[in-house]
Amino acid sequence: MKKIIIIISIIVVILAAVSVFAVIGYTKSDDYTGDTLPDSIKINGVDCSGLDISAAADKLTDAWNHRTIVIKGTLNEKLASFTDFGFTYDIDDSIRDIRRDNLISAAAEHYFNIPMSVTIPMIVSDCSFEFKQSVVNSDFLHRGTATVSKDAYVDLNDPDFPIIPEVYGTNSDTEKFFNQLIHHIQLGELQFVFDERDYLTMPKITADDDELIEYQKYCRKYLKQRITYKMGKETFTLTAKQIDKLLTDDLSGNADEEAVTEYVRALAEKYDNVGAERNFTSLTGKNVTVSGGTYGWMIDQEKETKKLISDLNSHKDVSRKPVYSAEGYGEYSHDMGNTYIDVDITNQTVNYFRNGELKFTSKCVTGCRNTGTTTDIGAYYILNKITDVVLKGDNADGSKYETPVKYWLGVTWTGEGFHDADWRDKFGGSIWINNGSHGCINMPPKKMPEFYNMIEVGIPVINHY
Repeated sequence: MKKIIIIISIIVVILAAVSVFAVIGYTKSDDYTGDTLPDSIKINGVDCSGLDISAAADKLTDAWNHRTIVIKGTLNEKLASFTDFGFTYDIDDSIRDIRRDNLISAAAEHYFNIPMSVTIPMIVSDCSFEFKQSVVNSDFLHRGTATVSKDAYVDLNDPDFPIIPEVYGTNSDTEKFFNQLIHHIQLGELQFVFDERDYLTMPKITADDDELIEYQKYCRKYLKQRITYKMGKETFTLTAKQIDKLLTDDLSGNADEEAVTEYVRALAEKYDNVGAERNFTSLTGKNVTVSGGTYGWMIDQEKETKKLISDLNSHKDVSRKPVYSAEGYGEYSHDMGNTYIDVDITNQTVNYFRNGELKFTSKCVTGCRNTGTTTDIGAYYILNKITDVVLKGDNADGSKYETPVKYWLGVTWTGEGFHDADWRDKFGGSIWINNGSHGCINMPPKKMPEFYNMIEVGIPVINHY
């Protein structure tokens, strides 16, 4: 018996020695250091004999992606199957290290032509969008009666800011399932039992969450403030949700300057209307569309931002107009209101309405169409009132003119306005086409004093065809 044991031991030692020398010899061979795999090797059951690393990776990828994974329910019923995975695998380094990690088998293959069979992890590095969509949209993941889980939250629409509890739904977490599917495919496990109880979506925030409770306290302390903007008929009050977005995220109740700046910018974009297009029915009954001019309202964004920051930090209720850099007549309005001067160039008439009532009407002569010195179209306002002035300018032929007038109502910064024109004996009609003004609105001398005396600086002027 002892002799047998001794003989076996000698054999084991000899084999071990042979293995050691074979391994040492193999590690010094070109076969070990080269990029080509052994002549007889299977990787994950795929024959990769004699392939270089790149070709082996491509062959493994193609074979693995054409497998089929079957999804079964808890009662062994088939729910779905998927193939053509379209995955990209991170396996090049694992293939490169096969000979280093399997020295004895590699040496045996090298010296004795003994086939190698190794297993490497098929780590997924990327997946196609189409394959993922086909999985997550599978019917068994979307039962018609499933309900959606919802996080607990503070109801900002309720002035008491109650916490609305979380909802535990019955819909499946498709992202979790897809990640598990990838895990099974990586391991080559092509049978997957799906138990919907393991994939229920869970609320991330519950009613007893400490941060949610702290947020509720913050809401009750800072979001009850009422900031009301008076915008004529469009008066509005900031909601709790809007105020929340205007405060910093640290629950200190302090205004967030960047957020307030952006809010005021959006406010100005919506409500500024100097030079904006206006579509309205004039009090004369005519449908009017004009754009351009100097009349309207414009928010001073820098000053309004500072004012709103101050209001927010005071935590007191506020009701006011925005801070304007330009302000129209009366209350804010997108149209012309019911007090304005209507200059109808087509009909060569001037009509003045105050509080909706016609207070003055007259024929006029506006800028000359044929010489190109037409009266500017748009919404303007009376800039100034002056008596006994001299109008100066250039004629169409390049000569200068100096014309004294008794009454002047300025309309544009380029020098257009209403004035008496005692050199004309007729007004209205088609005079303006060939014998119009340099852009001013010429008024009959007998009518201009009445008109001048009833008009004040700031009254809107609408010039239109």
